[in-house]
This record gives sequence, C-alpha cells and structure tokens, in this order.
Amino acid sequence: MLPDAGLQRGRVIGCSGAAAWSIALGLISRAVCTGSWVAFVGAPMVGLEAAGEFGVPLARVVLVDVDRNSSVWAERVAAAADGFDLIVTCPPVGAERVVRRVRQRLQARGVVLVAVSATTPSLACDLELTSTSVAWAGIGQGAGHLMARRVTLQVAGRRMPRPVERELLLPCPNGRLRPVDPEHGTDDDSDRTDELELGRAV
Repeated sequence: MLPDAGLQRGRVIGCSGAAAWSIALGLISRAVCTGSWVAFVGAPMVGLEAAGEFGVPLARVVLVDVDRNSSVWAERVAAAADGFDLIVTCPPVGAERVVRRVRQRLQARGVVLVAVSATTPSLACDLELTSTSVAWAGIGQGAGHLMARRVTLQVAGRRMPRPVERELLLPCPNGRLRPVDPEHGTDDDSDRTDELELGRAV
C-alpha cells in the first residue's frame, strides 16, 4: 500500500483513527526486528505489551517523556533523531508551528517519524494512514471470543498521487497485521503488510 514499498528515511507518516496505534506498531515492527532502534517520544499511552505482540523487540525500544509544550517536544524529537532510526510520537498542540525544524533534522539524519493522533496530525505528513471503519470478528450471539479486527485503511498524503483504500485484519488471529483479499473477503498471505521495513534513502 505504501508508494515506495516500505518506509522511506526522512519521511513523516501520520496514523489516525480508531486503530491508529495498531497501524503504527504494525508499520515499525519489521524495521525494528531487522536491527533498527525506535524511540517513543511523548507517547505515554503506548502499550509495550501490545508492541511486543506486534513483533516489536522491546530491547530496541526507548521511552522518552515530554510534557505538552511544543518547543520541548521539538527539542526531544530532534535529539532522538541523532540516535534512532525511528521515532513514534503523539504531537502536542502547536506542533505544526515547530515542525519545520524537526523535519530538517529528520531528513538530515535519515529518520522516519510516525505521528499518532486520534485525528489527522497537523504536520503536513508525507503519508497519512487513517482507519475509517472498524469491525470485530469472533463474537456470536452472547458467546465466543474476539478473533480479529477488520479495519478499512486509507492511505493519502503529499507522496500519494491519489488516496487508496485497503481492508486489513488488524490484528488477525495470530496478533499481527494482514491484508484482506478484496475478491474473496479473506485474509491474504501473499502480501503481508506486517513485513514493511525501512527503505533506502531517496
């Protein structure tokens, strides 16, 4: 679904909607598994147990506290860019006023920033991944267990010539992220989106 077949260094990616955190963790999992380090900056609501279930090695995860001051947030993100391949953050109010210097540091260091927000982040993201509808599977008439969550994901942004949509199981029964076959409505093993990784710099 991503236009460059993976995360590209120096890019800013926004994740929003009801499944925003699941999308973000699914995006970074392969990159961290293959050797990248990730800093969660100003993201106190991240669930480390959930990150582990998405395949993120917690030994390569660092948490950085930030108050809701946009200037402090920009300083912490810029500092993290000096030592990490990936930064996941919840931008505070006013982040759009300081994002230019943050973006310059990200591009200079070749770092990917993933901005997570309930609504579309106001950071002029290169890519915006928005979960537009959510439905759970596995519960019957008063019985059963939650097995999977079906999410409609829209990808748009400055790097997309036009928005595209795809249905995903997020998570699927094994706890990971998997696309749904558009013709048969079933999960498709041939195009595993939980295997996205950092691409080379462009």
